[in-house]
Amino acid sequence: MNDSFRVDALVAAVRFGADGLVAVTAQDRATGVVRMQAFANAEALANTVRTGRATFWSRSRNELWEKGLTSGNGMPVHEVRIDCDGDAVLYVTSPEGPSCHTGTTSCYFRKLTNDGLEDDDGPAEVSAAVISKVASVIKARREQTVQKSYVASLLAKGMPKILEKIAEEAGELVQALAQDDKAHTTHEAADLVFHVMVGLEASNIPITDLYSELARRFGTSGHVEKASRAPKP
Repeated sequence: MNDSFRVDALVAAVRFGADGLVAVTAQDRATGVVRMQAFANAEALANTVRTGRATFWSRSRNELWEKGLTSGNGMPVHEVRIDCDGDAVLYVTSPEGPSCHTGTTSCYFRKLTNDGLEDDDGPAEVSAAVISKVASVIKARREQTVQKSYVASLLAKGMPKILEKIAEEAGELVQALAQDDKAHTTHEAADLVFHVMVGLEASNIPITDLYSELARRFGTSGHVEKASRAPKP
């Protein structure tokens, strides 16, 4: 499907206001956090579809603007969605840095409390988002020296050492489970997951591939899923 067809389909489905604009919310794909809200006209939506970069219409400057061209905090867009009434649009993004001009992660950094409004960094991310964040840190550690980074030292030693650590942590988790110690078991489970993630990075397997595989299996009986696998060579 070409971009022109996609743009036409989107614009036809959106109910623009009298000013030719529609409200657009940008959501972080990895964390679920709502990053910002702005407005777009048909041209901005078309530019977003064609470039894959979040584009809006600036009401104050009366011009098209691509998020990040000035600040460097751009927003690659993975999905464009519209709501049931067609009068609101959602950009599902992977933000490159903070989204607010104040420097906070989200523009929604003011929270109503019993004491009034208080500032923070924005809404809390979904708990599972920490996995993506840890994966990003592990990937970044490739560039550090082995003296400064434990992950870098593991990656430098190669798969034999990484496999040794995974086996070691798996054994410690088994022991903790047998002891029925929740705190110890949680600690050892985290150690195992972390080292498995190092192994994935060493194999150049992005964490999103793991998410996709789990999503593929979700809702399918374990017996059925296992039976559907191709025989190992």
